[in-house]
Amino acid sequence: MSDSSPDASTAGESGNLFGPRRLNLWIVPGVSNLNVYTLLFGSFFGIAMMSFVNVSQAFLFEEVLKIPTDEQASLAGQLTAISEVIVISIIGLIGSMSDKIGRKPLYVAAFVFFAIGYVLYPFARSPEELLLYRAIFAIGLACNTAMLPSVANDYPMERSRGKMIAVCFTLNGLGFILIMQPMNFLGQFLMDATGGDALKVAQYWIWTAAGICLVVSFVLAMGLKSGPPARVEERDKLLTTLKVGIKEAKRIRVALAYAAAVVARGDMAVLSAFFVLYMKTAGLESGLDIKDAMANAIKFYVIIQVFALCWLPVLGFILDRIDRVTGLAFAMVLAGVGYASLFFLEDPMGPMIWPVAVLIGMGEMSANLASLTLIGSEAPLKGRGAVIGLFSLFGAIGILGVGLVGGQLGDMFGQSAPFALVASANGVILVLSILVLKYGPKQSPATAKTAEAGIH
Repeated sequence: MSDSSPDASTAGESGNLFGPRRLNLWIVPGVSNLNVYTLLFGSFFGIAMMSFVNVSQAFLFEEVLKIPTDEQASLAGQLTAISEVIVISIIGLIGSMSDKIGRKPLYVAAFVFFAIGYVLYPFARSPEELLLYRAIFAIGLACNTAMLPSVANDYPMERSRGKMIAVCFTLNGLGFILIMQPMNFLGQFLMDATGGDALKVAQYWIWTAAGICLVVSFVLAMGLKSGPPARVEERDKLLTTLKVGIKEAKRIRVALAYAAAVVARGDMAVLSAFFVLYMKTAGLESGLDIKDAMANAIKFYVIIQVFALCWLPVLGFILDRIDRVTGLAFAMVLAGVGYASLFFLEDPMGPMIWPVAVLIGMGEMSANLASLTLIGSEAPLKGRGAVIGLFSLFGAIGILGVGLVGGQLGDMFGQSAPFALVASANGVILVLSILVLKYGPKQSPATAKTAEAGIH
């Protein structure tokens, strides 16, 4: 049986109700409840399994590879950069392959490559080996990044598409919180159980993540719908897509959204690549041993995501009631103040880290959602995929920039320097947003209508 395409819901089919009637989530004919539950299962583990690699490498740097503190930020940046280069290079190919052979093999492959990367990571004995293993992990990253939204768009009827995507990405956040904290406790337990043997701790801890990934891959293989989508429109060539996206950049609000993508994805990258490293180093400098320093670092990394998830419904309510550019300016203020506060924080081990964590969580979520809602409302119906594709490309550039530049700044000026970089970038987008609000055009009626049918 083949997958139903996103367009299948327009073929006069009534669809099937999934879950409680109050949820009002309709799926296309031919997609079973098992298929949907499997998608939600994969969503729950997605972000956690992508993020744990950054969490665990802080321990590897310090205890296994013995990387000097003033070189760790640069290495973390290089790992982020190599990962993003590979994602950019192959994600288009993965999308095209999924149209021909189906989503399931590539979604399963995502977690298989995660598992391979996690198995290899503790074997690294040099930064060069770590970069090689991270490149393997990045293949899984590209597969997961492409397949989650693809399957989440395949399964629902058109009228439930936004709701399905919202449910999937909410589960992403919940999974991060509910998986990362037990992994934190496991790391502490292993440090005690192995008598502080760093290599054994790294192996057992990171191999646990590999085991989780293999379980997820098995569930996806058993429960996702097989076969290629029932009907897939011919994809534009990359060059054509870029031309359409660049042409739309002549509209100032679209250009602003592209610039915001660089910064918003950079905000996420700086937390993923540098926050645990920064907090771990601060803990060691305050006199904590590696066990307590890592536990504290991971705890606050999770807390930031908790605040981000709690802030999400409030933020959505706000953004839907104000001009999209005003919403972006508001988001840049929150994000800029949050990251600047972290840079200027005198004692990361003191009580002020709590309000800073609140601000960072709110700012990270605000920057990403505000930029997405802006491009979703401004992208035209014709050429929407090209515009949002270029928006994603600019986001990838932001991750690359933070990885390379932020890592170098971290080694030169201290591990809080990457946060100053993104705070400054948020400030630039704030100024541009104010200028657009004052001198630029308002949202056109045409694009305002697309906001109701598109990405929010």
